[in-house]
Amino acid sequence: MSTKVSFVSRARILASSLVAATLLTTAGAASAVPVLGAQLFWAGGDVQITVQPATAGYTSELNLYSADPDIFLALNSSFGTVVTLTAAIIDANHNVGDELVFGIFVRNTGDIFLMGAGSRNADGLVHAGVDNLGGGVLRVGFEDLFGGGDRDYDDNVFDFRGGVTSRVPEPGTLALAGLALVGLGAARRARRQD
Repeated sequence: MSTKVSFVSRARILASSLVAATLLTTAGAASAVPVLGAQLFWAGGDVQITVQPATAGYTSELNLYSADPDIFLALNSSFGTVVTLTAAIIDANHNVGDELVFGIFVRNTGDIFLMGAGSRNADGLVHAGVDNLGGGVLRVGFEDLFGGGDRDYDDNVFDFRGGVTSRVPEPGTLALAGLALVGLGAARRARRQD
């Protein structure tokens, strides 16, 4: 009889794990949460940037601030614009693995807000979040108001792909990690019941 119970317990664990995996995968793909204060690093090669729809009331410029001089890339109001930051331009100031410090210059207020730690900004707050959408696409959203505004990080939104990386996990990786935790929890409960 203990063999039958063990088999049933294992079948339940497998079934609950599959359900959890499906839910986690669907949830990860439907809505991801940006990692606030995350950074982007050069992986070598060109970096392609696409301006996404945003909610800003102000006009802002996306710039690469870790270059000398700063490099203007795009306006937040130019939805759909695709800009390629070539490896030759990046290589003039960076090595592979170096952080690429992107930020916005808000034309209406004169404020500059950089990606990364809040200590980089005049108000001491984080003004950008990075969301790994999978497939090599990193979405960066900015807050454009001193003091953090509404902190929804969608005032300025840009997708980065190509020669850029982040330490933000992909949604699929998060789903697998969640599945592993569910499986470990189920296995622990099954051991207690035996």
